Amino acid sequence: MSITIIAVTRAGARLAERLAPELNAVARVPAKFAGEAIIATPYTASLSDEVRYWWGRSRALALIMASGIAVRTIVPLISHKTTDPAVVCLDEAGRFVIPLIGGHQAGANDLARRIAALTGGQAAITTASDTQGFPALDMIGRNKGWRIAGDSALTHTMACLVNGDLIGCWVEPDLPDARRWMENHLALCPNIEFVNTAADLMDARYAAALLVTHHQINDLWKKLRAKSVRYLPPVLVVGIGCRRGVSVDELYDALRTTLADAGLDERCVGALATAEIKADEPGLIALANRLAIPLHVVSTAELAALDATKFSRSAATVHFDLPGVAEPCAVIVSGGPLLVPKRAFPRCTIATTLAEHGTLRGTRHMGAHGSTRIGTNSHGSIVSHPAPNREHPSHPRKSVVPSRPTIPKHDQPSGVLTLVSIGPGDPQHLTFAAREALRRAEIVAGYRVYIDLALPLLQPHQEVLVTPAMGDEAGRARHAIELARAGRRVALISSGDIGIYAMAAPVFEALRDDGWTGDDPVVEVIPGISAFQALAARLGAPVSHDFCVISLSDLLTPWEVIERRLRAAAQADFVVALYNPRSRGRDWQLDAALRILRTHRPPTTPVAFGRNVSRDDEHVILTTLAAADPLDADMFTVVLVGNSQSYMLGERMATPRGYTARAQSEANRSEAFPASNQTPREYPIVLTDTSRLSAIVIGGGAVGERKVRGLLEVGASVRLVSPTATPQLAAWAEAGRITWDQRAYTQGDLAGALLAFAATSDRSVNSRIARDAAVAGILCNVADAPEEGCFHVPAVYRSGGVTIAVSSGGAAPARAAALRDAIAQWLGQSLNIEGHR
Repeated sequence: MSITIIAVTRAGARLAERLAPELNAVARVPAKFAGEAIIATPYTASLSDEVRYWWGRSRALALIMASGIAVRTIVPLISHKTTDPAVVCLDEAGRFVIPLIGGHQAGANDLARRIAALTGGQAAITTASDTQGFPALDMIGRNKGWRIAGDSALTHTMACLVNGDLIGCWVEPDLPDARRWMENHLALCPNIEFVNTAADLMDARYAAALLVTHHQINDLWKKLRAKSVRYLPPVLVVGIGCRRGVSVDELYDALRTTLADAGLDERCVGALATAEIKADEPGLIALANRLAIPLHVVSTAELAALDATKFSRSAATVHFDLPGVAEPCAVIVSGGPLLVPKRAFPRCTIATTLAEHGTLRGTRHMGAHGSTRIGTNSHGSIVSHPAPNREHPSHPRKSVVPSRPTIPKHDQPSGVLTLVSIGPGDPQHLTFAAREALRRAEIVAGYRVYIDLALPLLQPHQEVLVTPAMGDEAGRARHAIELARAGRRVALISSGDIGIYAMAAPVFEALRDDGWTGDDPVVEVIPGISAFQALAARLGAPVSHDFCVISLSDLLTPWEVIERRLRAAAQADFVVALYNPRSRGRDWQLDAALRILRTHRPPTTPVAFGRNVSRDDEHVILTTLAAADPLDADMFTVVLVGNSQSYMLGERMATPRGYTARAQSEANRSEAFPASNQTPREYPIVLTDTSRLSAIVIGGGAVGERKVRGLLEVGASVRLVSPTATPQLAAWAEAGRITWDQRAYTQGDLAGALLAFAATSDRSVNSRIARDAAVAGILCNVADAPEEGCFHVPAVYRSGGVTIAVSSGGAAPARAAALRDAIAQWLGQSLNIEGHR
């Protein structure tokens, strides 16, 4: 059944024609206005007859007419909220859309919101739970097949929820997923309290109660039902083996007896399971139809792969070489433990399992008119698919990512969470998809700066949730998810692209932790133009070759990891976009990154600083790698560093598509940066009076020993700071040749030194020493990252008054030493080598 739109006026007919394709609905208009709505179907009967005809043939009616006319027309037709269609009424301009009946169960509230989003109007939702932002208790778990016991006090409990009365909630301990589900759905309800046992709900403090269980609780329920709602999750799987020709009544009696004796509720059976050899048994198929649940058929190969000793003895082992039917089939389908081992009846066997984590594994709720086969895919995981007598293919399905999320229909929860990228700032850079997502949303949530950017696009009736400060991304994500699960259409926004260093990650992390399966809520991600793309467009063509994006923020990623990625990008000659380059509490990372990049790029490499590109306070600086100043960046800046081929062209920056244009790009670089302006990066020097040279070496390993040896050979005063030391270092300290502070490095250790050597095995400590030295104005050599320091020690050859120093800039000391040795051999002199860096 579909949606039927019925209009009574000319303007209403036009609106019906506009809405019909968007809602996949049937449009009905008076015959005299048929020319105003070409795709609509004209009617000639009276309005009451027209509505009566479609009442039982539609799941929803949208009546474009005055509310009084609509009410008088439907009143004689109203029967019960579980069978009546949803009915909404709207004016012919679509300004106000009013759900009349079926707000929750039939989906009228959701339909009203959808129509209001299409017309730009307002859904006049009057149900108390919606107006207060609470979930509808009659919708919880509905898309998972949960049912509500017919004698539940739903109206009373809902009234207690909206009135703020204390409500107790108990979930069967065997159902952890159900507990998590309830906690998520009820997170916005401050007057709901979870209890440890069902008996706790008898406490007079609780004006109402919610229960989720698959067990029979007859005695307790008699006492609670006047104030409670009981949810029946379909978490039981019943495995059945039987003889040929067994009747459906005999099977049903055996199933009911087994469940009753075990204290399990028949209404919580979610599936039947049997073996392939029983797939066509009429009694089994009829039983599935009677219970309105799927029958899963397990393949012979799947059963044969199981260990028969783990199940009760079975005749199937003797006759069919199978480990059994009832127990193994139920275990395979549910993925959970046996609750009731096989019980034998004269012509059938019954076993019952609990679905793993309280949810059916590999189950497709396809109805009961046919069977479902269970097999394994190439990865060994369980998959279910229709038997050959159905219209679908019978081979196992592969997991396929949908081309776009399916928006829920009215018989499913209506919550949708859309992650919207609003681009770098200029509204012209906002995509049509993002605009449409914002227009359809009931709630728009985001950091204040982003809300301000989107504000001109929002509508008066939309609710705006503003996060005043950055930092609680996880809380923001969780809140948006909870709102969507409560049935709302939520747009969570971020600038640039929401999938790049933005809110998409914390949302999906929260969903992962919840065991999200893709439906509750439906999540859609709208891509956008990122900040580095906006900067690249301003500059010209700087990312025309391979590039990477790296965040310098070490709040979530250790600096050691960031540094490793920077080195790899520098060595691989990527164009590099740096996000989060500098902030009040992080003022050294950009300088460290530029030092790393300078070891692999010419000093004339173009570098651009782009702050708030495409916003009113946009500021772009184009400079070189040698002249780049970290003080030009903040948290709103993206730094773009070219590769070795990148060049400037006037006030623009570009990178060739390939490396074949190297000669031309070098010529362009020389033209842009005359040789007279180039500053050498190294200044060789030989110290002739080392008697007054005081040095500190931090690190007592082999590298530290090498540094100390070289310093002692020239008569320098050496202080070693390290918790441990090599035997040679310890011996020098014992002999009084060096001073040894036997502890870890601390700030202030550099005081009084002219030279500092960072030679520990801890990358972060070495970086800290380099930063402290820079602040103190002390020359520093960093053993494992020469570019972080300001000097390095070459491989030296001395003989006959001649000193030859070979340097690799600290990047390849072994190669420098080999070259020094080759020169010495060529000179034919004996070596007097300082093999230190």
